[in-house]
Amino acid sequence: MSLPADIAGQSIAAGSPMRVIAEIGLNHMGDADVAHRLVDACADAGAWAIKLQVFEADELLVADAPAPAHVQATSLREFFARFELQAAAYDSLLRHARERGLATIATAFDRASVEMLEQIGLDAFKVASADLTHALLIEQVARTGLPVILSTGMSTESDVWNAVDWAVGAGARSLALLHCVSAYPTPDAQQNLRAVATLAHEYKLPTGLSDHGMGADAALLAYAQGATLYERHVYLPGTDAIDAPVSSTPDDLRDIVRRLARAHDAMGEGRRGPMEAERANIVPSRRGLYARRAIVAGQVIEEADVAALRPVGSLGAEYARVLIGCRAPRDMAAGSPFEPLDLGTRRPGGLA
Repeated sequence: MSLPADIAGQSIAAGSPMRVIAEIGLNHMGDADVAHRLVDACADAGAWAIKLQVFEADELLVADAPAPAHVQATSLREFFARFELQAAAYDSLLRHARERGLATIATAFDRASVEMLEQIGLDAFKVASADLTHALLIEQVARTGLPVILSTGMSTESDVWNAVDWAVGAGARSLALLHCVSAYPTPDAQQNLRAVATLAHEYKLPTGLSDHGMGADAALLAYAQGATLYERHVYLPGTDAIDAPVSSTPDDLRDIVRRLARAHDAMGEGRRGPMEAERANIVPSRRGLYARRAIVAGQVIEEADVAALRPVGSLGAEYARVLIGCRAPRDMAAGSPFEPLDLGTRRPGGLA
């Protein structure tokens, strides 16, 4: 599938540096001031983007959805309503993020939230794993013309194909897929990080990881599988962040960013050839051909006459089989290096 692979003017195509998305999510606990502090913390940690979750609880849950035992609320709808912010707060947060040099991404869970975010302006929409089967929402997000990131937790192959088809059919300009396991936290043995490469192969789209588990280790492993997007929840220590068990501190995030930058440098371009750092070692490390004993002109050079020794000299060890059987054109003392002229008509020009 051929679509532009960029967000906020930055490439997310295969081989690009890993773009780290700091997920603020619900960790602001409904407090806009905490959310602003998180924006600054994420920027200071070196994140590429921040991501918000935007919803109206009345459009997310049925009225009588029961709250889990650990939640102090009469219903789950009441609980989620605590995390809603006003449009002006989202506007302020996104402007703050842009001022700090961050790309801006948001997961919108309902029609009104999509419309509000589109009016405010942001760089990309994400569709949560829980909404990968929500055809109407995916189509609405795609119609904005902004890049769309689809998270694939809990999904079958047909779920992902359907979501991709809905997005493309509605005019998605740019599309990416995130591997995700919707377990909080995700056990190591359930990470299934090879699925990152599977997504890239099957759908021919930029891929990434929405990580609820291992943190830095998962980021590095996903990058090695071809991921170019990495999303991780972030929280401020000392706050009562709801998603703290699956989140990183700003210091943790800074370490992830640093390690991913080193990994990108280490991966290189994949072309085979001597690297600049090793060129100085070629001559002293590789072997050349030397006379093991004295040789007289006209003598047929035998294997017993030839030693392969460091440094490489004028004739490399790869020419041993070419040299053996030649008639020596000159007298040579033991220990003398062979030269191309010793090959006679078998001059160097390439080996099979």
